[in-house]
Amino acid sequence: MRILIGLLALAGLVACGPETPGRAASDKVVEGDANPGASWPLLLQHCLRSSSCNPSNDFGKGEEQASGLAGSVAWFAETDKRVAEGAQDYGAAITLTVFGNNGQGGPAGRTLTVDERPDTLDGIRARRSSLGIVYRTPGGGSPELYSLWFASAWLIPGGAIDEAKVEIAGKSGVLLTETAGAMAAEEGRTKATPKGIDPVTFMFPRNIRDERVDALLAAMMAGETLSLKLYAPDGRLLLADALYAIGYESALQQATGSLADPEIAVSIAARCERFMAQPDSFWKLADVTPALLVCDPRTPEQRR
Repeated sequence: MRILIGLLALAGLVACGPETPGRAASDKVVEGDANPGASWPLLLQHCLRSSSCNPSNDFGKGEEQASGLAGSVAWFAETDKRVAEGAQDYGAAITLTVFGNNGQGGPAGRTLTVDERPDTLDGIRARRSSLGIVYRTPGGGSPELYSLWFASAWLIPGGAIDEAKVEIAGKSGVLLTETAGAMAAEEGRTKATPKGIDPVTFMFPRNIRDERVDALLAAMMAGETLSLKLYAPDGRLLLADALYAIGYESALQQATGSLADPEIAVSIAARCERFMAQPDSFWKLADVTPALLVCDPRTPEQRR
C-alpha cells in the first residue's frame, strides 16, 4: 500500500490573529497514540481494505474492527457493535474484496488505461476495480451471504454514457452479468482531460441473499483468476481486467475468526503495540490470533 503524504493543511487566518497550523481529519486517527509513525501505516492499510473508508477523513482507531490479506483477497470485519441496523439483528459484517489493478482500455477512441491516469487512494478515483462480497452473522451465527457490490476504476468513456454492462467470467464461462450505473468522478479530472469529457466510475450493488451467485462464489472459493469486462451500450469495450481471488477461502476463515477474538475490542494501536519493534521478517512465520493480523506492516508486494 502506498502511504498518504501531504495530508496536513494550513488553516486560514482566524480573526486577526496569526496563522495557526490546522490538522487534516485523517491525522486524528493517530491522535494520542504512543507511536503514531508506526500505527499510521497500519491504520491506512486497514482503511483501504474497506470499500466505505475514505483515507483522507477521520476513519477512527479500529475498535471492534479487524482486517487482513489472504493471498490476493482483502478482508474487513466489524462486530455487531459497529454495524447495528435498527431493531433487526443482522449481526457482524465481513467484506471480502478482490481487485483488478491492470485495467486496459478499448481500441481507438478508448478510455484511458490505468497506467495513463494519476493514481489516488480516494474511493472512486482509485486506479483499481473492486468486487466485494458481504457476509453477515445474524444472531451471532455463522457468516451468511448478504450482498455483492462492484466499482470500476474511474474511466473516461468518450461521450456521455450513463451505464455499462459488467461481465465477469471464470474457467466455466460467464459467471455474472449486470448493468452498472455511471457515477461522476469530477474530482478525478486532470489538466490533460479534454473539456466536455467527464470521468466516471461504474458501480452496482446486488442482493445475493435472494439472488444467489453460486457459480461466481464457487470460482472465488477455488481461487480462480476472473476475467472482467465493461461494455458501453453500443458494444464498445470500455475496460478489460482480471480479478484475483487467490486466498478467498482463507480470507473468509480469518475474518470469521477475528470476530470471536477478544483482541478486536481494542484500538489497532493498542493491539499492535507489542509488535512495533519486530522486523518485517517476523510476520513470515508469526502465529497470532486473527484480530492481530492487522498488525502485519508488510505491503501486499512484500508478502509475495
